[in-house]
Amino acid sequence: MSEVVKRVQELLKLPQHLCNMCGKCCRIATFKGGLSYKDVLKLANSNTEEPSQIEGAKDFLSIFVPYSSVEEAKKVAPEFVAGVIDRFGEEANTGFFYCKYLNNNMCQIHEDRPLLCRMYPIPHERTLYNPECGFKEQGKKNWEEIENIIKELEAKQNSDNN
Repeated sequence: MSEVVKRVQELLKLPQHLCNMCGKCCRIATFKGGLSYKDVLKLANSNTEEPSQIEGAKDFLSIFVPYSSVEEAKKVAPEFVAGVIDRFGEEANTGFFYCKYLNNNMCQIHEDRPLLCRMYPIPHERTLYNPECGFKEQGKKNWEEIENIIKELEAKQNSDNN
């Protein structure tokens, strides 16, 4: 079992050399599929949510600033905005953010960036990549392998229970 856990951990961390250094993921981002600023703030101040979700929301808000409108976000990345709205619905159209530490596509806090940035992107079915993202192809392949591992474990558990 420890080999399976180790493999999933490897699959969750994408190699940094795949990054195109375009800065798009810092110029346009969403939290959990387009939650609005108000919803992310509510989550960050929640006492009822899972602690990791609360910390994730706090980290996100310490870095990202909301765009004033979806039209403003569309000027930066129209395909990404359309992809988010297409996947998560019209209610997602208020949840677009940009990093306050990005300057000329360079991170001003790179050495001290939060864990959220260090881990990005995490392969997952809900992860939306910018169209030209260097992580996109590998991230999707890794998530597919993770899903297969989960299915194999579930099948093994079901056969063990029978």
